[in-house]
Amino acid sequence: MTRRGADLVVDALVAAGVRTLFSLSGNQILAIYDATLGRGVEIVHTRHEAAAVHMADAWGRLTERPGVALVTAGPGHLNAVSALYGASMAESPVVLLSGASPRAQAGRGAFQEIDQVGAARPVTKAAWAASEAARLGEDVARALEIARRGRPGPVHVSLPGDLLEARVDDAASAAGAAAGAPDAAPPGEAAIAGALALLADAERPLILLGPAMARPLRRAAVERFSRLTGVPALPMESPRGTNDPWLHGAATRLADADLVLLCGKKLDFALRFGEPPAFQAGCRFVQVDADPGALRPGGRVALALAGEPAAMMDRLAEAARGRPWRHAAWGEAIAAARTTRPAEWDALSASTRRPIHPLRVCAAIQPLLAGGGVLVADGGEFGQWIQAGLEAETRLINGLSGSIGSALPMACAARLALPGRRVIAALGDGTFGFHALELDTAVRYGLPFVSVVGNDARWNAEHQLQVRHYGAARTVGCELAPSRYDLVAAALGGHGELVERPEDLEPALARALASGRPACVNVAIDGVAAPTYTNGGH
Repeated sequence: MTRRGADLVVDALVAAGVRTLFSLSGNQILAIYDATLGRGVEIVHTRHEAAAVHMADAWGRLTERPGVALVTAGPGHLNAVSALYGASMAESPVVLLSGASPRAQAGRGAFQEIDQVGAARPVTKAAWAASEAARLGEDVARALEIARRGRPGPVHVSLPGDLLEARVDDAASAAGAAAGAPDAAPPGEAAIAGALALLADAERPLILLGPAMARPLRRAAVERFSRLTGVPALPMESPRGTNDPWLHGAATRLADADLVLLCGKKLDFALRFGEPPAFQAGCRFVQVDADPGALRPGGRVALALAGEPAAMMDRLAEAARGRPWRHAAWGEAIAAARTTRPAEWDALSASTRRPIHPLRVCAAIQPLLAGGGVLVADGGEFGQWIQAGLEAETRLINGLSGSIGSALPMACAARLALPGRRVIAALGDGTFGFHALELDTAVRYGLPFVSVVGNDARWNAEHQLQVRHYGAARTVGCELAPSRYDLVAAALGGHGELVERPEDLEPALARALASGRPACVNVAIDGVAAPTYTNGGH
């Protein structure tokens, strides 16, 4: 009996538990579409390839299982690549499967023939082109495994169209994941004891978490260690790094730390490379990372340990039991600083002024996040106000890439991944323009969520930077129209509301929720600069 290569691809996806593909159709992947029929695999058909990857990214972050995007060759693939960068910086397990020009025509100028692997390689953990129809299942299984192992991240496989259509004898097909590189031997007990001693000897130790370690499954190991020792832990997943407005006053306390354990967090731009004034000159660092290439031993890095960070934190917690710790007061001070907002914010949250201050928008949204609501925050200055002014059990932000535009597709994926949860997407007006038509996707698939657009008719993050660097008289290319984004939602079959007065916020949000449809609440806001807590800048 023979089967198509496309059937082997779907076999591997089904075997791995993948039941949802985020996709935009095209010539070179139609065989995979056909192969999904009767297999219990749903294709969520998006309006742009980048949106398909954003959805797979959100799925990966929320479920800790690889999200899979399926796009066509050439321009379809290239549209998707930009979103891979966001997934890479967010350490999100994503697999991008792209149709490709026929392997038999390689080098002859085939339709949409480009070096897809070369385009994807800089923003992926691994990228390759399938070379044998009989091994397509193995290619897919291997990609799914690489995406989730160690530091999670995106993986790309190009699937030539002729291999997808090729007939393969069942006996000749390869199934299952190819053996990957073996994990490095975990650090020995002496290394664990050394890390623990450094933490115990420090006066003000601090744990900083990379994006993957900040998510619930992995973060649980860190929280166990913090409860035992009192050593505080903070996530570092914002493009503004040490000036992340969600950190509130804790951002100003980073420079007080005398030892920092980097738990799956690179010593990169987000940490100002560990240099003053973000950190004191005498601060030392301990690195724990699944990627040996991220370790930078020597100098201020007192110890560098290669290993899966969550497993390492479990080992540290076990070794910490029964040992006296003296960091409870320091940990409580960091926790208090993280949740302490500037005194003047209370007045701004209740303000009746027009245009509406972003904190007044946050005050209207916060009750909607009670009981496990999911917050998707995206955009420049408004996105930063949202992150500063709202607390959510589960949140998705644009992440260390600093890219914008992912909010609407991510909200769609959040509704699919967490169907019983309320989803609120708060985004800037510039951000809305990237993937506005994914509201059509949400309507077609019955995915109700509320998007709240902060409309200041401006690319405000760039405006604020230009004002700071060049002066208010030299701002260029920042103005937008005060467009009726709510009418766009209504035209696509969703629900739309325009809000220009603070007192209308809560009723408009209530109507949007009650509509049971994808909704856009378009709010005329004051284009104020986002809050700043440190001297580190954006």
